[in-house]
Amino acid sequence: MTKDEMKTEIIKELKESGPYCCYCCEPKSGKISCCQENHFVPFGALYAEDKKAMIEEQLEDFEE
Repeated sequence: MTKDEMKTEIIKELKESGPYCCYCCEPKSGKISCCQENHFVPFGALYAEDKKAMIEEQLEDFEE
């Protein structure tokens, strides 16, 4: 699998596994609150730099 294909797959997974905490970008995963708040949003609503960091983190795991 190429890096671009893997990036596309990672984005798809991240969109499906949300929502995410607005503050630390951790998945909700059944939690009622995170970071002492209860603000969760879908992957597409996170800040661009947060989305980029999440994608790059998973790409690093792929490359190892």
